[in-house]
Amino acid sequence: MGLGTAVGSPQSPVAFYENTLSPLLTVGAQLQPRLAVQAGAQYHQRKDSYFHPGLFYFNGGLHQGISSSTNQQRIVAIPVLVRYALTRRPEQRVQIDALGGFTLARFTYQSKSTTVDGLQNVVYNNNYDYASNNFYFNLGSGLRCRLGNDLDLTGDLMLNFLLARHLYSYISSTAALGLRYRFGRS
Repeated sequence: MGLGTAVGSPQSPVAFYENTLSPLLTVGAQLQPRLAVQAGAQYHQRKDSYFHPGLFYFNGGLHQGISSSTNQQRIVAIPVLVRYALTRRPEQRVQIDALGGFTLARFTYQSKSTTVDGLQNVVYNNNYDYASNNFYFNLGSGLRCRLGNDLDLTGDLMLNFLLARHLYSYISSTAALGLRYRFGRS
């Protein structure tokens, strides 16, 4: 049995999450000397605000105004993976693993925008909410380096195949770097 924490790229079919990091907590159990199962939880949030003064078309013509908007995206991902050690001797300091499993990822997006004229009258107001649940099949590899009797440095790289039709890419990738603590002997 073990507990891990990592920082990695979030599970998402949308491109604007590239090059971001979020925390990942993992719990796992050793089933056989070379076979383990693990489940995790990852959360990512991003919020952007924009402010733009300028000329806007409303009331039949161009008028001076100010436009502002706030966008917020959130991802909660729950990966359940099987980890199989490709290294035959568990006493080796460096272990290479094959990973496979599934991830459920909940994606939400909220956008609020407002445009006001020079007299502070609201001339445009828009709220947009979107949410989706995405299910992925995952394949990848992992590297574990033993730092002590019960502590490992871990690195995982996964390819994620979206199992439903989506407007965005069907294949994404995630990477995680973290620490794992083992309770008992493996």
